[in-house]
Amino acid sequence: MKLNKHSVFAGIILLTGLVGLQSCLPERKIATTFIQSQHMITLLVNPPDLVFKYNHKGETIEGFDSLTPEQQDSALWKSSAYIQFINDSILLENYMNSFIIELRLLGFNVYLNDADDSLFTGKPQTYMFDIAQMQLDEYYYPLKDEDAFLDTIYYKTFNLNAVDYSCWFDLSKAGTENTRKTLLYATSTAYDSFDGRFFNDPFSGMVRYRYTIDSLQTNDIYDMATYVGRKHAGYLFDFFMNQYIAQNLPEGIQTADYYHYNRNRKALTPAYEDRFEILTKE
Repeated sequence: MKLNKHSVFAGIILLTGLVGLQSCLPERKIATTFIQSQHMITLLVNPPDLVFKYNHKGETIEGFDSLTPEQQDSALWKSSAYIQFINDSILLENYMNSFIIELRLLGFNVYLNDADDSLFTGKPQTYMFDIAQMQLDEYYYPLKDEDAFLDTIYYKTFNLNAVDYSCWFDLSKAGTENTRKTLLYATSTAYDSFDGRFFNDPFSGMVRYRYTIDSLQTNDIYDMATYVGRKHAGYLFDFFMNQYIAQNLPEGIQTADYYHYNRNRKALTPAYEDRFEILTKE
Protein backbone atom coordinates (compact mmCIF):
# COMPACT_ATOMS: atom_id res chain seq x y z
CA MET A 1 0.00 0.00 0.00
CA LYS A 2 1.35 3.41 -0.98
CA LEU A 3 0.24 6.82 0.27
CA ASN A 4 1.85 10.15 -0.55
CA LYS A 5 1.60 13.17 1.73
CA HIS A 6 2.10 15.57 -1.14
CA SER A 7 -0.73 14.22 -3.31
CA VAL A 8 -3.36 12.99 -0.86
CA PHE A 9 -5.82 15.63 0.29
CA ALA A 10 -9.23 14.59 1.62
CA GLY A 11 -12.09 15.85 -0.47
CA ILE A 12 -9.79 16.45 -3.51
CA ILE A 13 -10.49 13.99 -6.30
CA LEU A 14 -8.26 13.50 -9.33
CA LEU A 15 -10.67 14.00 -12.21
CA THR A 16 -10.17 11.86 -15.31
CA GLY A 17 -11.76 11.85 -18.71
CA LEU A 18 -11.77 15.63 -19.07
CA VAL A 19 -14.59 16.91 -21.24
CA GLY A 20 -14.23 19.84 -23.63
CA LEU A 21 -16.20 22.99 -23.07
CA GLN A 22 -18.27 22.61 -26.23
CA SER A 23 -21.20 20.30 -25.64
CA CYS A 24 -24.82 19.94 -26.64
CA LEU A 25 -25.99 19.84 -23.01
CA PRO A 26 -27.69 23.12 -22.03
CA GLU A 27 -25.86 23.43 -18.71
CA ARG A 28 -22.48 23.08 -20.41
CA LYS A 29 -23.34 25.76 -22.92
CA ILE A 30 -24.44 28.08 -20.11
CA ALA A 31 -21.27 27.30 -18.15
CA THR A 32 -19.18 28.11 -21.22
CA THR A 33 -20.96 31.48 -21.48
CA PHE A 34 -20.11 32.23 -17.84
CA ILE A 35 -16.47 31.20 -18.26
CA GLN A 36 -15.94 33.22 -21.42
CA SER A 37 -17.85 36.32 -20.31
CA GLN A 38 -16.44 39.30 -18.48
CA HIS A 39 -18.70 38.63 -15.50
CA MET A 40 -16.83 41.21 -13.41
CA ILE A 41 -17.72 39.85 -10.01
CA THR A 42 -16.15 41.92 -7.23
CA LEU A 43 -15.22 40.26 -3.95
CA LEU A 44 -14.52 41.95 -0.63
CA VAL A 45 -12.49 39.33 1.21
CA ASN A 46 -12.25 39.41 4.99
CA PRO A 47 -9.35 37.26 6.28
CA PRO A 48 -9.53 35.58 9.70
CA ASP A 49 -7.66 37.09 12.64
CA LEU A 50 -6.28 33.78 13.83
CA VAL A 51 -6.12 30.04 13.17
CA PHE A 52 -7.78 27.63 15.59
CA LYS A 53 -5.47 24.70 16.26
CA TYR A 54 -6.25 21.45 18.08
CA ASN A 55 -4.39 18.26 18.89
CA HIS A 56 -6.52 15.10 19.16
CA LYS A 57 -3.80 12.64 20.19
CA GLY A 58 -4.90 12.26 23.79
CA GLU A 59 -4.52 8.49 23.57
CA THR A 60 -0.72 8.95 23.61
CA ILE A 61 -0.70 10.89 26.90
CA GLU A 62 -0.39 8.80 30.06
CA GLY A 63 -3.29 9.33 32.46
CA PHE A 64 -5.03 11.67 30.04
CA ASP A 65 -8.55 10.75 31.14
CA SER A 66 -7.78 11.63 34.77
CA LEU A 67 -6.70 15.20 33.91
CA THR A 68 -8.95 18.23 34.19
CA PRO A 69 -10.09 19.82 30.89
CA GLU A 70 -7.56 22.63 31.38
CA GLN A 71 -4.76 20.11 32.04
CA GLN A 72 -5.81 18.10 29.00
CA ASP A 73 -5.64 21.17 26.77
CA SER A 74 -2.18 22.03 28.09
CA ALA A 75 -0.91 18.46 27.69
CA LEU A 76 -2.28 18.18 24.15
CA TRP A 77 -0.63 21.45 23.12
CA LYS A 78 2.76 20.56 24.59
CA SER A 79 2.75 17.06 23.09
CA SER A 80 1.64 18.10 19.61
CA ALA A 81 3.95 17.35 16.72
CA TYR A 82 2.74 20.23 14.54
CA ILE A 83 0.21 22.74 15.84
CA GLN A 84 2.41 24.21 18.57
CA PHE A 85 5.04 24.97 15.93
CA ILE A 86 2.76 26.46 13.25
CA ASN A 87 3.09 30.21 12.83
CA ASP A 88 -0.35 31.69 12.13
CA SER A 89 1.05 34.61 10.14
CA ILE A 90 2.96 32.37 7.72
CA LEU A 91 0.02 30.01 7.29
CA LEU A 92 -2.43 32.84 6.65
CA GLU A 93 -0.06 34.65 4.30
CA ASN A 94 0.46 31.50 2.21
CA TYR A 95 -3.26 30.82 2.06
CA MET A 96 -4.41 34.38 1.35
CA ASN A 97 -1.77 35.11 -1.29
CA SER A 98 -2.57 31.90 -3.16
CA PHE A 99 -6.33 32.43 -2.79
CA ILE A 100 -6.31 36.03 -4.07
CA ILE A 101 -3.89 35.37 -6.95
CA GLU A 102 -5.99 32.49 -8.23
CA LEU A 103 -9.24 34.46 -7.87
CA ARG A 104 -7.80 37.23 -10.02
CA LEU A 105 -6.59 34.74 -12.62
CA LEU A 106 -10.15 33.41 -12.73
CA GLY A 107 -11.46 36.91 -13.50
CA PHE A 108 -12.63 38.24 -10.13
CA ASN A 109 -11.97 41.77 -8.89
CA VAL A 110 -10.62 41.17 -5.38
CA TYR A 111 -10.21 43.62 -2.49
CA LEU A 112 -9.64 43.20 1.19
CA ASN A 113 -12.59 44.15 3.35
CA ASP A 114 -11.05 47.43 4.53
CA ALA A 115 -10.89 48.84 0.98
CA ASP A 116 -12.40 52.27 0.18
CA ASP A 117 -16.15 51.96 -0.51
CA SER A 118 -15.83 54.31 -3.50
CA LEU A 119 -14.10 51.51 -5.39
CA PHE A 120 -17.36 49.59 -5.59
CA THR A 121 -19.72 52.35 -6.70
CA GLY A 122 -21.70 51.21 -9.72
CA LYS A 123 -20.65 47.58 -9.33
CA PRO A 124 -23.83 45.62 -8.55
CA GLN A 125 -22.09 42.26 -8.60
CA THR A 126 -20.16 42.90 -5.36
CA TYR A 127 -20.05 40.23 -2.68
CA MET A 128 -18.70 39.95 0.86
CA PHE A 129 -16.60 36.83 1.37
CA ASP A 130 -15.82 36.41 5.05
CA ILE A 131 -13.39 33.64 6.02
CA ALA A 132 -15.26 33.06 9.26
CA GLN A 133 -13.01 30.36 10.70
CA MET A 134 -9.82 28.56 9.74
CA GLN A 135 -8.84 25.48 11.74
CA LEU A 136 -6.07 22.88 11.92
CA ASP A 137 -6.71 19.51 13.58
CA GLU A 138 -3.82 17.16 14.32
CA TYR A 139 -4.56 13.47 14.88
CA TYR A 140 -3.54 9.92 14.01
CA TYR A 141 -4.88 8.41 10.79
CA PRO A 142 -5.32 4.63 11.24
CA LEU A 143 -3.95 2.69 8.29
CA LYS A 144 -4.58 -1.03 7.84
CA ASP A 145 -2.87 -3.12 5.17
CA GLU A 146 -3.57 -6.76 4.36
CA ASP A 147 -2.50 -9.45 1.93
CA ALA A 148 -3.08 -13.18 1.44
CA PHE A 149 -0.36 -15.81 1.25
CA LEU A 150 -1.62 -19.32 0.59
CA ASP A 151 -4.54 -19.80 3.01
CA THR A 152 -3.58 -17.07 5.46
CA ILE A 153 -4.50 -13.38 5.46
CA TYR A 154 -1.91 -11.13 7.10
CA TYR A 155 -2.66 -7.72 8.60
CA LYS A 156 -0.52 -4.76 9.56
CA THR A 157 -1.74 -1.55 11.20
CA PHE A 158 -0.10 1.85 11.54
CA ASN A 159 -1.00 5.25 12.94
CA LEU A 160 0.04 7.95 10.49
CA ASN A 161 0.31 11.60 11.46
CA ALA A 162 -2.49 13.59 9.84
CA VAL A 163 -3.58 17.23 9.78
CA ASP A 164 -6.99 18.47 8.65
CA TYR A 165 -7.19 22.00 7.21
CA SER A 166 -10.80 23.20 7.52
CA CYS A 167 -12.42 26.52 6.59
CA TRP A 168 -15.87 28.04 7.04
CA PHE A 169 -16.99 30.97 4.88
CA ASP A 170 -19.85 33.48 4.89
CA LEU A 171 -20.84 34.72 1.41
CA SER A 172 -23.34 37.57 1.00
CA LYS A 173 -24.29 40.32 -1.44
CA ALA A 174 -22.77 43.68 -0.50
CA GLY A 175 -24.72 46.90 -0.12
CA THR A 176 -28.19 45.42 0.32
CA GLU A 177 -30.58 45.38 3.26
CA ASN A 178 -31.63 42.08 4.84
CA THR A 179 -28.69 40.40 3.13
CA ARG A 180 -28.93 36.63 2.79
CA LYS A 181 -25.83 34.72 3.83
CA THR A 182 -24.60 31.43 2.48
CA LEU A 183 -22.35 29.38 4.76
CA LEU A 184 -19.75 27.36 2.87
CA TYR A 185 -17.30 24.74 4.15
CA ALA A 186 -14.31 22.78 2.87
CA THR A 187 -11.72 20.53 4.45
CA SER A 188 -8.52 18.89 3.22
CA THR A 189 -6.13 16.41 4.81
CA ALA A 190 -2.38 15.83 4.60
CA TYR A 191 -0.61 12.91 6.23
CA ASP A 192 2.62 10.94 6.34
CA SER A 193 3.79 9.41 3.07
CA PHE A 194 3.66 5.64 3.39
CA ASP A 195 4.88 2.75 1.22
CA GLY A 196 4.65 -0.83 2.48
CA ARG A 197 4.02 -4.39 1.42
CA PHE A 198 4.03 -7.96 2.67
CA PHE A 199 6.62 -10.36 1.23
CA ASN A 200 7.66 -13.95 1.67
CA ASP A 201 11.16 -14.08 3.16
CA PRO A 202 12.98 -16.78 1.12
CA PHE A 203 15.53 -17.40 3.87
CA SER A 204 13.13 -18.02 6.75
CA GLY A 205 9.98 -18.92 4.84
CA MET A 206 8.09 -16.41 6.98
CA VAL A 207 5.81 -13.63 5.76
CA ARG A 208 7.25 -10.27 6.71
CA TYR A 209 6.34 -6.65 6.14
CA ARG A 210 8.59 -3.99 4.68
CA TYR A 211 7.68 -0.30 4.80
CA THR A 212 8.98 3.25 4.72
CA ILE A 213 7.38 6.38 6.20
CA ASP A 214 8.22 9.92 5.12
CA SER A 215 6.88 11.90 8.03
CA LEU A 216 4.77 15.01 7.58
CA GLN A 217 6.77 18.16 8.35
CA THR A 218 5.74 21.64 9.43
CA ASN A 219 6.77 23.03 6.03
CA ASP A 220 4.40 20.55 4.38
CA ILE A 221 1.53 22.20 6.27
CA TYR A 222 2.62 25.64 5.04
CA ASP A 223 2.74 24.23 1.49
CA MET A 224 -0.70 22.77 2.08
CA ALA A 225 -2.02 26.25 2.93
CA THR A 226 -0.81 27.50 -0.46
CA TYR A 227 -2.42 24.55 -2.22
CA VAL A 228 -5.71 24.86 -0.35
CA GLY A 229 -5.93 28.60 -1.00
CA ARG A 230 -5.72 27.96 -4.73
CA LYS A 231 -8.29 25.15 -4.50
CA HIS A 232 -10.75 27.30 -2.55
CA ALA A 233 -10.52 30.03 -5.19
CA GLY A 234 -11.52 27.44 -7.77
CA TYR A 235 -14.34 26.25 -5.53
CA LEU A 236 -15.68 29.81 -5.28
CA PHE A 237 -15.58 30.24 -9.06
CA ASP A 238 -17.45 26.94 -9.39
CA PHE A 239 -20.05 28.10 -6.86
CA PHE A 240 -20.85 31.25 -8.87
CA MET A 241 -20.75 29.31 -12.15
CA ASN A 242 -23.21 26.70 -10.92
CA GLN A 243 -25.50 29.42 -9.55
CA TYR A 244 -25.41 31.02 -13.01
CA ILE A 245 -26.22 27.69 -14.65
CA ALA A 246 -29.21 27.12 -12.35
CA GLN A 247 -30.55 30.63 -13.02
CA ASN A 248 -30.26 30.36 -16.80
CA LEU A 249 -31.42 26.85 -17.59
CA PRO A 250 -34.51 26.64 -19.79
CA GLU A 251 -37.74 26.18 -17.85
CA GLY A 252 -38.37 22.57 -16.90
CA ILE A 253 -34.72 21.48 -17.16
CA GLN A 254 -32.63 20.64 -14.10
CA THR A 255 -28.93 19.87 -14.17
CA ALA A 256 -27.83 16.50 -12.88
CA ASP A 257 -24.29 17.59 -12.05
CA TYR A 258 -22.38 20.26 -10.18
CA TYR A 259 -19.57 21.41 -12.46
CA HIS A 260 -15.90 22.25 -11.94
CA TYR A 261 -13.87 24.45 -14.25
CA ASN A 262 -10.16 23.70 -14.59
CA ARG A 263 -8.53 26.98 -15.56
CA ASN A 264 -5.22 25.47 -16.67
CA ARG A 265 -6.79 22.80 -18.87
CA LYS A 266 -9.74 24.96 -19.89
CA ALA A 267 -11.95 21.97 -19.18
CA LEU A 268 -15.36 21.49 -17.60
CA THR A 269 -16.04 18.32 -15.61
CA PRO A 270 -18.45 17.11 -12.92
CA ALA A 271 -17.08 18.22 -9.55
CA TYR A 272 -18.43 15.29 -7.51
CA GLU A 273 -17.10 15.92 -3.97
CA ASP A 274 -14.40 18.35 -5.11
CA ARG A 275 -16.35 21.47 -4.13
CA PHE A 276 -17.62 23.65 -1.29
CA GLU A 277 -20.20 22.06 0.95
CA ILE A 278 -23.17 24.42 1.28
CA LEU A 279 -24.13 24.31 4.95
CA THR A 280 -26.89 26.92 5.15
CA LYS A 281 -28.60 29.66 3.19
CA GLU A 282 -30.15 32.43 5.26
